[in-house]
Amino acid sequence: MNIKPHPAFDRLREVIADNPALFQPWKGAAYRVTTLDYPTAQSILLGQGSFLHGGRWNAMGSFRAVYGSTEDTVAVAESRATADYLHIPVPFRTPRLLVAIEFSLGTVLDLTSARIREKLGVSGDELLAEDWRKVQEEGRESLTQAVGRAVFASNGEGLLVPSARVASAINVVYLPQHRPYSSEVTVLGWEKLDRVRLA
Repeated sequence: MNIKPHPAFDRLREVIADNPALFQPWKGAAYRVTTLDYPTAQSILLGQGSFLHGGRWNAMGSFRAVYGSTEDTVAVAESRATADYLHIPVPFRTPRLLVAIEFSLGTVLDLTSARIREKLGVSGDELLAEDWRKVQEEGRESLTQAVGRAVFASNGEGLLVPSARVASAINVVYLPQHRPYSSEVTVLGWEKLDRVRLA
């Protein structure tokens, strides 16, 4: 990671390490909008884009994260948020894929829980209001990225987080480098994606 770490990181990591019960199992589906640059199940679950460019919950070059939403319409809205920030015309001029991913994970931090946010000493407002892109462009790790890195450093498999784009919606952040054999992650209809790749 080539940016300045957030000063809260050590405290966040310590709180998570001292309270392993903050991690809970989670099962559910998430939806993700991806470009045709990542047309296979393997590439969709790699987290290469966020590793190279960063995301709200992982700084560029720090670790891999795969972003999704528990509702398909929210996934589209989140994709449009990135396009808006980068001034990419909407509707999109290039083809996109909306894929569903089924998760069964053992160690997930649920930041939609007020109790867990309180334990970490962060508020929902400060997590949602922060312009992580601007902070990262200034060469610093954002607070949300520090939270994500603390989860990663504690061998967490993912986070449930409130959407900054759609009120009351939930996003899923999957950390593929920490998936044990006991967890399951499946891109639904993956065999049809191979047709797209080979077409």
